[in-house]
Amino acid sequence: MILRRPLPEEAGAFAALHVQCWREAYSAILPADLVATFSSTTRLPMWQAVIANAERFVLGAYVEGLPVGFVISGTTPEKHIENQDGHLWAIYILGAHKGKGIGRELVRLAHADWAGRGGKTMTVGVLAKNKAARDFYEKLGARLVREGIYEWGGNKLPDCIYIWNIKP
Repeated sequence: MILRRPLPEEAGAFAALHVQCWREAYSAILPADLVATFSSTTRLPMWQAVIANAERFVLGAYVEGLPVGFVISGTTPEKHIENQDGHLWAIYILGAHKGKGIGRELVRLAHADWAGRGGKTMTVGVLAKNKAARDFYEKLGARLVREGIYEWGGNKLPDCIYIWNIKP
């Protein structure tokens, strides 16, 4: 496995990976009409912007030269809780590559990057029904600090906010 920042010309591959991971993670817990809207074409501009943004921490995980996962973190204008200073925007690993330590390493590196920038905390939002992700974050020491509603594609979905205290 190789971890590195994706190149601009890889934005399309990461948009497709993002959509595939969403389908794997959410098909059983989101309305089918919302899942049907997932498209690498609509994800592409986001990936182009993320890769071009030097302030955003983004790492891709590659196996045999192909992307199999990623993490995106950094600052956020959204303050989910008081004293929050960083946010884990997204972490996804293809199902066939879960359980191999990739996600754990991506989170560790996101935390190290944030601590290196002087960050003290990092939050992550997760759908309340996403038990696998919630278990993963809790196993990595995140603690639940808020429950609420996240609106996605016109659907109001119960969600949870977790926080890590980042140690330099």
